[in-house]
Amino acid sequence: MAFQIKIWDHCRYVEDKLRPYDEMARHLDTMAKAGICATIIYMPEVISLDDYCRAARQAGIAVEARIFPAWNVDNPVMRTLPEADFQEMEKRFGIRLAGSCGNHPGNRAKFLAAAERLAAEYAGRIEAIHLDFIRNDNALLLMDYPCQCDACQALYRRFFNCAVPDKAMLRDAAVQYKLLAIRNDSVKRTVRAMRDMTKRHHLKLTMAARANYLNSRDIADPPVWGLGPAVLEGQDWVAWHDEGLLDGIYPMNYHTDFALFQSILADYLRLIPEHRETLFSGVGISSSMGEITPEGAARRLAAIRDAGLPGAVLFNKTNRYSAEFCAVFREFAK
Repeated sequence: MAFQIKIWDHCRYVEDKLRPYDEMARHLDTMAKAGICATIIYMPEVISLDDYCRAARQAGIAVEARIFPAWNVDNPVMRTLPEADFQEMEKRFGIRLAGSCGNHPGNRAKFLAAAERLAAEYAGRIEAIHLDFIRNDNALLLMDYPCQCDACQALYRRFFNCAVPDKAMLRDAAVQYKLLAIRNDSVKRTVRAMRDMTKRHHLKLTMAARANYLNSRDIADPPVWGLGPAVLEGQDWVAWHDEGLLDGIYPMNYHTDFALFQSILADYLRLIPEHRETLFSGVGISSSMGEITPEGAARRLAAIRDAGLPGAVLFNKTNRYSAEFCAVFREFAK
C-alpha cells in the first residue's frame, strides 16, 4: 500500500465566509494533487460541512470530522477549582486551564448525543469521526489540582471519605493511583461508547493522541505545559489500541528538534510492536513548538516511512502549504 499522508485542517484559508465552497475546492484540489489522501476538519471552524464534504469529494479526498468532548455541548461542566488554586496554578506553570471534566457523566452523555447527530447526518459523506482532546486537562496541572466538580466530589466521597483530597492526601501513592484509575476509566467509557456509535453508522473512529504517552522526553517549561504524559490525563491510547477501539491513532509528534522527533517515534514503535496499521505519526509543519522547512518535513516523512508505519498526519497552524512543501508530500505519496 502507498504511503498515506493526511492533514489536520481548520479552513483558515477561506476568506469568503458566506460562500466558502470555491476556496475550499481550490485548497483541497491542491492538496489532492500533492498526494494528500484525507483531511481531518476541525468542526468549530469548518464554516459549512456540506460545502466541505462536496469539495473533498470533488477532489477525491476522504473527510474525518474532528470533534472534542465539549463540542456542541450546552453548558458542559468544566474542571472546577477555587480561584486561589487557579491563581497558584498560573503562578507555578504560567497558565490556567479549565477544560470540560472527563469524569462527569453529564458531559459524556451530551457529547455522545452530539456526535451521534453528526454521524447520522453525515454518514456516507465523512469517513470517520476524529476525537481531539479526548482526555482531561494537561498532566502537569492535574497532579496537584484535581477537579472539584459535583461528580468528582461524589467519587472522592466514595473512595476517599472526603469531598476534596488535601495536599497531604495527594502525596499518597494509593490516592494518586485511584485518581488515575478514575480518570482513565471515565475517558475510556467515552471512547468505548463512541466506538459502538460509529460502528452503528458504519464510520471509522480515529484520534489525535498526546505525543508523550508515558515517559517520553517532554517540555515542561512555562508557558509550554507539557505534551502529556497521556496516561496521567486519562488518555491511555496504547491500551485503546490493544483493545481495538480505534481505526486510527495519530500521535502529535510536532518536535522541531529532529533528534527529539526520532526519539518520540522510537517510543511509538516500542509501545505498538504489532498491528501498526492504525498508527500514523503526526508532523508539525508549523505549530506552537515552531516551524520546520520542506527539507525537515522530508526527513520526518522518511523516518516514518522507514519505520514501517502506514503514513503521517500533517499539522500546519496556517493550513497553507507552499509549492515546496507540496512537492515533498507528492514525492512520498507516490
